[in-house]
Amino acid sequence: MSNVAEVTKQPPLAANQAVVRGRILEVNRTANAVYTDVTLPAPDQWSQPQTIRIVSARLLGKPGDDVTQRVALKGYRRKYKDKATGEDRYGCDVALSAIED
Repeated sequence: MSNVAEVTKQPPLAANQAVVRGRILEVNRTANAVYTDVTLPAPDQWSQPQTIRIVSARLLGKPGDDVTQRVALKGYRRKYKDKATGEDRYGCDVALSAIED
């Protein structure tokens, strides 16, 4: 008997898709969606781990669970006023949506 987990076949990633692997920090449910905050492993001992949010229709796990989730990359451009200068500035917000099989 082996301690190695069986690898499940996944379809290849399409454009604008990724696989996220990390630990669930917090889960917030609304009437329309579940928002799961996930911390990603730090790339080395000197770097801070990154935190991302995945939006899904179903629960991906509970805080403390490790998760591997296929996501679609989405985003939009937004306009805001620079408080110091009053000039218009632009930023981009990225959203990760769970791809649910």
